[in-house]
Amino acid sequence: MKHKIRDLDKEYWPMSLLELPIRDIPRKLHIKGTNPDWSHKRVCIVGSRKYSDYGRAVCEKIITGLSKYPITIVSGLAYGIDSIVHRFAIENKMLTIAIPGSGLNDNVIYPAKHFNLSEQIIESAGCLISEFDNDQPAMIWTFPQRNRIMAGISDLVLIIEACEKSGTMITARLALDYNIEVACVPGSIFNDSSRGTNKLLRQGAHLVCSAEDILNLLGFEISENKNLFKENINKQRCKIIKEKLSSREFKVFSLLKNPLSKDELIEKSKLEISQVNIILSTLEIKGLIHTIEDKICQK
Repeated sequence: MKHKIRDLDKEYWPMSLLELPIRDIPRKLHIKGTNPDWSHKRVCIVGSRKYSDYGRAVCEKIITGLSKYPITIVSGLAYGIDSIVHRFAIENKMLTIAIPGSGLNDNVIYPAKHFNLSEQIIESAGCLISEFDNDQPAMIWTFPQRNRIMAGISDLVLIIEACEKSGTMITARLALDYNIEVACVPGSIFNDSSRGTNKLLRQGAHLVCSAEDILNLLGFEISENKNLFKENINKQRCKIIKEKLSSREFKVFSLLKNPLSKDELIEKSKLEISQVNIILSTLEIKGLIHTIEDKICQK
C-alpha cells in the first residue's frame, strides 16, 4: 500500500525543534504515517552500524523496559543499531519515528533494504519525517543534516556503541549544543565501537545501565502498572489495521488477541474451515499473525 506524503505544518512541530538556533530550524518537514503526539517523551537511540551482540542485547533490554511508559523511540532507519531500535520498538508496541537521510518517496528511502521496515513503522502507528524534498536521494551531506532533527525533536539522546568519528557522535554533539540530555551505555575498552561512548562518558554524559536510568532522567515515576499508554497504542494500531482488512479478516484478527488453536478459532468465529484457512493465509502474508506452539496469535 502506498502511504501518502504530506507537509507537517509548523503548528504541529514540537517546541524543542522550534527552539533550536535559527540556522538549524528546518524550513519545512514532510511526514508519512501518523502525526506524533509531542506530549509524549521522545528518546533518540542511535549507535554503530557495525554493532555487537552486546549492543543488540542492550537495545532489547532497554526498549523492553521503556515499553510501559508514554515514550516514543526516535532513530534514523540506518543499518545497525538504528534498525534494531525501530524493530524492537515495534515488537514492544511502542511508537517509533524514523528520520531517514533521504526524501520520503518509496524509490529513494534509504537504505532501500529497509523499505519494508519503514512500512512496518507506519503500519504500527509510527511515522517517517524528513525535511528533504520527497525525491531527494541519500547523499553524504544529507546524514549530518538530518541528525540535527533527530536530536532536536528528542528529550534525550541515548548512544549505544559509537566509534570516535561517526554520524552517531555528530548527533551526540548536536544534542549537547541544543542542551538536550545525552546518555551513553558503557562499552568494552577493547571494542572500537565503544571508544565514542566511553569518551562521551568521560566528558560528562549520563551513564545508563538500564531502562530505569533513562526513566529517572526523564522524570518518570517508575511503576509496574503503567499500561494505559500501551493500551492506547494497541487501539491506534487496531484502528489502522481495521481500515486495511475486510470485516471477516478483522473479526478473525481480533479473536487472535489471545492465542487460539485453529479448531478454537473456527468455533469462535463461526466461519467455515475453508474461509478461516484463506483468512489466516492473508493475515500471515500481511505479517499480522504468527504461530507459536500450535497456537495462532497476533504479532
